[in-house]
Amino acid sequence: MTSTQLRCRLLGLGAWGPGFSNWEELRSLLLTPASAESLPPAANPSPQVIPANERRRAPLPVKMAVEVSSQALAASGLPSSEVACVFGSGLGDTEITDYLCRELTTELKQLSPTKFHNSVHNAAAGYWTISTGCMKSANSIAAYEQTAALALLEAAIQCVQQREPLLITLFDTPAHASYRQIFACDRPFAAALLICPEDYTDKGQPLSFDTNAQDELPQCPEHPELASLYRDNPSARVLGLLQLIAAGKAGAVGLPISPARQLAVRLESR
Repeated sequence: MTSTQLRCRLLGLGAWGPGFSNWEELRSLLLTPASAESLPPAANPSPQVIPANERRRAPLPVKMAVEVSSQALAASGLPSSEVACVFGSGLGDTEITDYLCRELTTELKQLSPTKFHNSVHNAAAGYWTISTGCMKSANSIAAYEQTAALALLEAAIQCVQQREPLLITLFDTPAHASYRQIFACDRPFAAALLICPEDYTDKGQPLSFDTNAQDELPQCPEHPELASLYRDNPSARVLGLLQLIAAGKAGAVGLPISPARQLAVRLESR
């Protein structure tokens, strides 16, 4: 892989998970790393952008993804019509995947149309674009433990090359029991970052992305409970970057894009 260096601006953030339901609540946790208190279970998200009938039928991964996307978009002040998106999830909805596999082993093989509709990996992107009327491109990425880094890299490349704002949404829910040997995720996490080209506006925090960083950079958040979430939930690998953003100081963090390589994300001074 050749080196890629990209410069963008961060305009908005969204977050949802155990102990927090928005970016400000997660930021507060990230800024109090000495706390050893257990995080309470995550509240049930209810993204108002999805119509009520569809919202009742939407599975948890979709609700998480759309909720944090709405938060990041609102924080940016941009209309959804101007913002392309990249959604990333390590393995998608393992509850629905297990249900489909089990039903197909029965004699009748009768599948719920709603669950089948929600089983595709880009379901969250579909709910988001339809609910908000977004006609921009919507990519969906699954890369297991490298999902967060590769979704960020995909979005940054598209942001710079296409000269348009990009919404990056990362989400993973607890794995079904049948997946636990390969996917030891037992708590949900979702986060969204909205970036734009460096010269799109003078607002926001400058970010740069580098696939050829030579130094070993910090990755894991300092809060012990969030560090555990980071290790087990593929989408939570973005927490190291969120720790850096919460502190508001210039610095760099690494996200794994392969077993031997990091994506370096640098937060620069305004």
